[in-house]
Amino acid sequence: MNVIKKNKGHRKLVVLGHIIQEYVSLPVPVSSKIVAERMENSLSSATIRNIMGELEDEEKIFQPHTSAGRVPTHYGYRTFVDQAKKHISLRRNEAQRLSREYSKRIRTIQEVIQRTSMLLSRELHGAGIVMWPSVEDFYLKHMELIKINAETVMAVLVTMTNAVKNYIIKLDIDMARSDLEIISNYINEKYETEALSRIYIELNQILQDISEDHRTPGLGLAKAALGVLDTIINENIDNEIYLSGLDHFMDEPEFKDPEVSRRLFGIFSDRKDLLSLFRKEMPESGMKIYIGGENQNQMLRDCTMITSGYAIKGRTVGRFGIIGSTRMDYEKAMGIMDLMSGLISCKLEEINK
Repeated sequence: MNVIKKNKGHRKLVVLGHIIQEYVSLPVPVSSKIVAERMENSLSSATIRNIMGELEDEEKIFQPHTSAGRVPTHYGYRTFVDQAKKHISLRRNEAQRLSREYSKRIRTIQEVIQRTSMLLSRELHGAGIVMWPSVEDFYLKHMELIKINAETVMAVLVTMTNAVKNYIIKLDIDMARSDLEIISNYINEKYETEALSRIYIELNQILQDISEDHRTPGLGLAKAALGVLDTIINENIDNEIYLSGLDHFMDEPEFKDPEVSRRLFGIFSDRKDLLSLFRKEMPESGMKIYIGGENQNQMLRDCTMITSGYAIKGRTVGRFGIIGSTRMDYEKAMGIMDLMSGLISCKLEEINK
């Protein structure tokens, strides 16, 4: 009995998979005849119709109108994805092709982010999204502090990967330009090539080791420098979202509805909600898949979003993802996301040397 149930359950998953794969290729309701042809008539059309009836009862597919074939539901996609995740793979020629594109000369984090977004968008016909690495994981090449007014300073950071980042900092006291220059020189001379998180930890340790009663020239500098880094890391966490490929949405029939398009372009224009989601997923490295109504933001209820993490020195420092139609090629998408996670991490390790 258990064997029969297992075989029956397996057949249902196979039929569901063929319905989804056919519907991904051509967005029209899928008939039992088409499924039978895809399965090379290993099951009769009558058997497939019975299985499709059971899948419909389980709300994994539905019939949009009488005498039509079936269309996958979001629950059906979820069932398929949960099974496909167990054996993520990407065809060798596709993996080699994408790896070659990453072997081309890339000198900066910005170039990594732009190429990743472009490749995701091109390969998966959706919006490719990449979050900048966490600022505390940047390796410092140079810092400059520029006074704007009495209590406002702009910190300009140049990282070892030649990324330039600007941060607006509010200070508790009015500091002279000469003092800001001393702080900049102190950090540049003492901590060049160190990660900001490491600099922050060391400065914090210096303050703990030096007694308040034991006045030294380094104490004031360490306090001021620590205040600057604290603001950069904890108050200006501006892990930016880089996004490309919105034009692909216009090619998908699901997004021809003006109301759907308006919602999507609203979230893409603002991006705060996307950034908030990516931050919540940190520091996880694993892949996450949100189908339709599973998306926390209901403006994405007509979409699928797949995200994953990338790392520097074994620590997850950012997330990237793809937003597209729920009629996505999930097997290909998961394979590409899995591959890209490793490619991004390796390239960042390479340019951070």
